[in-house]
Amino acid sequence: MRSVALSIGLLALATLGCTAAAEPEEPRFQVSGVVTLDGKPLDAGQIIFDSPEQAAKGIPPVMAEIQAGKYSLSVPEGTKTVKITHMVEVGKEEITGDPIMKEEIPAKYNRNSKLTAQVDKKENTENFDL
Repeated sequence: MRSVALSIGLLALATLGCTAAAEPEEPRFQVSGVVTLDGKPLDAGQIIFDSPEQAAKGIPPVMAEIQAGKYSLSVPEGTKTVKITHMVEVGKEEITGDPIMKEEIPAKYNRNSKLTAQVDKKENTENFDL
C-alpha cells in the first residue's frame, strides 16, 4: 500500500515539474482593419496572419472572420504574411449533395500571398485593398 502511495506522489511531482518548464507565451497585439475587393468591403471571408518564425516555434497561424469588410484579432509581434480567403458555393456533388466550393479571392492574396503586416505595438490597423 505504501509503495502505491509513494508511486502516485512521485508521478504527481514529475507531472508538476514538466508543466513548470513550459515556455512563456509570446506577447500578442491587437490588429484590426478593413478588407475590400474591387473597391467594396468583402462581405465575408477569413484573414490569416502567419510567419515562418511562428511555425518554427510551434505557434499556429492566427485567423479571424471577416464580416462586412471588417476584422479584428490578436497576433504575436513581428512581420506576418497575410492570407485572405472567401469560399463560395458553385454547385453540388451529384452523388453526395455536398457543396462544391471555389475560392473567390485570387491566389496572389492567399495561397501565393505577398501581403505582409508588421505587428509591433498595442493597436495595429492594417487595411487590405484587393
